[in-house]
Amino acid sequence: MKKISLIALVALMAAACNGYDGPAPDSHLVLEGWIDSGGHPVVLLSESIPARNGSISRKEMVQSIARWGKVSVSDGEQEVVLTGMADDRYMPPYIFTTSKITGVPGREYTVTADYKDFHATATTTIPEPVPLDTLYTLPMSDSLYSIMCGFTDPPQKGNYYRAFTKTTGIDRKYQPSALAYMSDEVFDGYAEMQIASTERLNESLYEFNIKRGDEVSVKFCTCDRRTFMFWQNFEVMLGTNANATYYFDTDMYGGLQGALGYWAGYGASYYTITVE
Repeated sequence: MKKISLIALVALMAAACNGYDGPAPDSHLVLEGWIDSGGHPVVLLSESIPARNGSISRKEMVQSIARWGKVSVSDGEQEVVLTGMADDRYMPPYIFTTSKITGVPGREYTVTADYKDFHATATTTIPEPVPLDTLYTLPMSDSLYSIMCGFTDPPQKGNYYRAFTKTTGIDRKYQPSALAYMSDEVFDGYAEMQIASTERLNESLYEFNIKRGDEVSVKFCTCDRRTFMFWQNFEVMLGTNANATYYFDTDMYGGLQGALGYWAGYGASYYTITVE
């Protein structure tokens, strides 16, 4: 089954509540974007869908894509208009990207998106990556495991961490890992982050889903505080069925002005482990 992207979930939650059967609410521009150190910008752009009774069809998701939107990214030296293209790793299956900009730690990146009467912009910085000291598996039951990521936090405060995983044969892109985020506001020096499950939106959020025999790629990231708060509150929203328009408030989380969603810079390190 294709994994529904975050942007589709936000579009649904922002536009409808369970059991809603009244007039369609105002639509929103929804932007999900990131740039990794050593990688290129990726942006998904959509218009929220006035779904009823909490339901949404694949056709509606595809029709919500802002194909004719204009998306650009600036690194302070050049501004590049991103190219829109089909990409079936995502649902909706369309992204904006470019190979002309590559993420560099310490640099600031600004995204701008225009579609219909919408105008959105946000700025993020890519922090220096922090490498893992150790990566190992921890049995949770006879057949289910978690992955432990051990790392040493730099001495300066204000470091934030997020993990993503991709399981060979299951995931075609990196998926957010449930509860796998940490802030050095609550620890010093060496710490371990537990990856207990991958957020596949057709599965229960907090149930272990890493199995014996899985080959799992881990993307361990540093990020800024705004990105950290976005992911923390996004999971609160998923766990409580809260209204997405609160948790995606542009003044509080995600860093976007004029749209729902987020624009994130990641200092990324990559690892692979086989669960045995």
